[in-house]
Amino acid sequence: MSGEMAKQVVQNALFGDDWKYSSMVVPAVAYTEPEYGTVGIYSAELAEKKGLKVDTYRAGLEHNDRAILESSNVGFCKIFCKQGTDDIVGATIVAERAGEMINEVSLAMKHNIGLRGIGRNIHAYPTTGEAVMGCGIQYINSHWERLD
Repeated sequence: MSGEMAKQVVQNALFGDDWKYSSMVVPAVAYTEPEYGTVGIYSAELAEKKGLKVDTYRAGLEHNDRAILESSNVGFCKIFCKQGTDDIVGATIVAERAGEMINEVSLAMKHNIGLRGIGRNIHAYPTTGEAVMGCGIQYINSHWERLD
């Protein structure tokens, strides 16, 4: 039994919680340079293999002010949503602080906060986390009604 599973058993037994192992959203990070963070579906190819159609939203760090200030503006944030919705099914982040940035996406997935919600959340400036928000803004912009 893993540490997380044991924690769930104790929480459920002693405090009347109803945690389920199947409901866990677990991010992973490789501490390379730059870091690589992922959660859930980490590529459009994997989604396709699982029979899931996704929309991909991508924000690069080449224009991110914090990344430019720290000379670490190589990288990107990709967030995958069920096609036609803002339901987040996964993300891949390659950035200097990907291990910190992936947590926002994990939290959103765990609590069913859509990509629109991330785009509408005010982020501190300047931070590399604005790339996550940038994906949300892309979602919002892609769903504007067009005036003819």
